[in-house]
Amino acid sequence: MKPRSQTIIILAICFVCLGILSIYIIPNLWFQRHLTKNWNIPDSGMDAAEFPRPPNRLCLIFALDGVPFDIMNELYAEGYFKDFYKPGRLVSTFPSLTRTAFSKMLVGGKPFGYERLYFDSSANQIKGFNLIKKLFSTENEHLDYHPKLHFLGFPGYIAYVFPDKFTTAAIDGFKNRILNFEGNEFIAYMGLSDAIAHVRGRQAQKEFLKQISTLMDMTRNELGILLDVIMFSDHGNNYADNRHVDLVTALENGEFRDASELIKPTDFVLPRNGFVSIAALYTQPHNAGNIATILSQVEGVDFSVFRQDQSVIVQGAAGSARISRRDNHYRYEVMPGDPLYLANIQRRLRNENPTDGGGYFHESVWWQATQNHIYPDPLRRIWEGLHDLVQHPATLLISLKDGFGFGPAIFDQSILSQRAGTHGALLDTHSNGFLMSDFMPVKAYNRPQTVANLLAGAAEAKRKGKKLWPFN
Repeated sequence: MKPRSQTIIILAICFVCLGILSIYIIPNLWFQRHLTKNWNIPDSGMDAAEFPRPPNRLCLIFALDGVPFDIMNELYAEGYFKDFYKPGRLVSTFPSLTRTAFSKMLVGGKPFGYERLYFDSSANQIKGFNLIKKLFSTENEHLDYHPKLHFLGFPGYIAYVFPDKFTTAAIDGFKNRILNFEGNEFIAYMGLSDAIAHVRGRQAQKEFLKQISTLMDMTRNELGILLDVIMFSDHGNNYADNRHVDLVTALENGEFRDASELIKPTDFVLPRNGFVSIAALYTQPHNAGNIATILSQVEGVDFSVFRQDQSVIVQGAAGSARISRRDNHYRYEVMPGDPLYLANIQRRLRNENPTDGGGYFHESVWWQATQNHIYPDPLRRIWEGLHDLVQHPATLLISLKDGFGFGPAIFDQSILSQRAGTHGALLDTHSNGFLMSDFMPVKAYNRPQTVANLLAGAAEAKRKGKKLWPFN
């Protein structure tokens, strides 16, 4: 064999070995370290094991990423999760994303941005973790829900490339951790459910959840003490075939400039995160109306929302509307158009409340009227998304239609942009997660604050040395 041929063979073997090392061995080693790490940082400074455990009782708070209500309801009807009460819908934040929703539910404070990359207007630069840095690691500091966790079933963003590869390790890791846990409240997060939804689709996610049902049964049988569980997800997933929306070209044709910082009057910053149905755009406030007008003509864009004076404008192909807030009361005005399809609901509310105070209705009234709407609880969620949800809110939030997503340029040609699930939009299919428990029934429709209130009550019970579930 010629020396050159030998060199080529050796290089090929080295390349294969390097691929195996990088794709299989390193991620597994990284994941095993996460599975044994205690992420939890108790607020009191005490270790979880120092809290008195109620006699023969352990409380599990189990957060599942990206599981729609419809799938969990189907499984329940088929006999899975048999020790639980019937699941209810849990309407996510807007955007319907993990970082925002779980931060709100797990009382982790406001995250810096909606996702891992965000724009810091005070520093005039994009911050957060780039995809390469985050490919395997979840070790970095988070101002969100991570400090609440005793278990993190997510190997990093490599899960979105090989989600099935980590399933057995995650399930075994969870079981080992909870069976050997010495505290009275175990908070777990399983991120693989969302990765499977994005890459493998609805049926694959459903099969994974069947394994979670079996895991709950095995844990309950082997724990040796009573197990009280509250289980919930952060958002739903839409499983339409998805196409990439080209927001940038449309804006550049409108003489705006894609940038990483705001220098020129027409600059905009558009962080590219995962392939989701929402985009957070940052620009000078005076550009918002013109940008929303341009984007309303882009295929796949449902509508954009932005702040204007003391109100929020909703603008899409179906027209424009204004959202106003006074105390905890909201008003919806068409101007013209009805992009959120609320005109009939508002008309009914006015007929039922002839002295409505100028069209303002309490947020609880809107909540009851829109729980089963195509855009659940839209006014409060939109307002919060632009004001109070994150530390660095966007100038515009762009909600996409079913079948469309936005993300890094790699997704333009990637099979990930054509298949399986995505989420982030205001639509019900993207927004409706689930909530269920084995110790109490839940309402048919719930908000993230429902979970936050439950956990706050449990924390208070824990501080007083009382049993956590159920607490009165």
